[in-house]
Amino acid sequence: MKKIPIAVALCLAVGLFIAGCGNQEQPAPAQNQQQQQQVQIDAASEALFEKGLSFYQQFQYDQAISLYNQALAKDQKNYKALSGKGIALAMRGNGVNPKEVRQGISLIRQALELKPDYVPSFYDLALALKIDKQYDESITWFQKVIDSEPDNTWSYYGIATIYGDQGNAEKAVLYLKKAAAIDKENVKEAARSQSHFDRIRNTRAFQDFMNQ
Repeated sequence: MKKIPIAVALCLAVGLFIAGCGNQEQPAPAQNQQQQQQVQIDAASEALFEKGLSFYQQFQYDQAISLYNQALAKDQKNYKALSGKGIALAMRGNGVNPKEVRQGISLIRQALELKPDYVPSFYDLALALKIDKQYDESITWFQKVIDSEPDNTWSYYGIATIYGDQGNAEKAVLYLKKAAAIDKENVKEAARSQSHFDRIRNTRAFQDFMNQ
């Protein structure tokens, strides 16, 4: 799971992982899930995906997308490359190209059609939806990550940033505490420096959290 690098991206990306509402993504039909979950990725395509991921984690989105495209040219069913390209497009398009963000969301959904249980795509979709200000559905997908990985610090933090942006101090702090219980130092540093919490920064709840 791409936890800390994505988390840094979340902190930086959306006014910033990653105000409309989206419909909850439905799982693939049950009769197709077993076949989909057994998708095998071509070895050369997998290697290109890994190289692309390395660039993505350094916020070098153009290079990452290029490598993901190469991976998909070798194996169009490489769900990892589809999801990776999707989130890289969303991050690159954040604040400058809404169409690119939505194209990214579409690619991540395609990845989930191929591999409905691929947890990194849950996170990628949550972040991309957050960038697109589809906050309700974003929270749904962050929660899906948490359901699969209860110690995923940055999904709790991602939900906290949404509530912070909305000015809901009570819920923002609730999720900050959940995140800090796993990684207190990094979570507090992110909360201290990011603009997501500007609307609640002077509230008693937020200040108490930061002073703990």
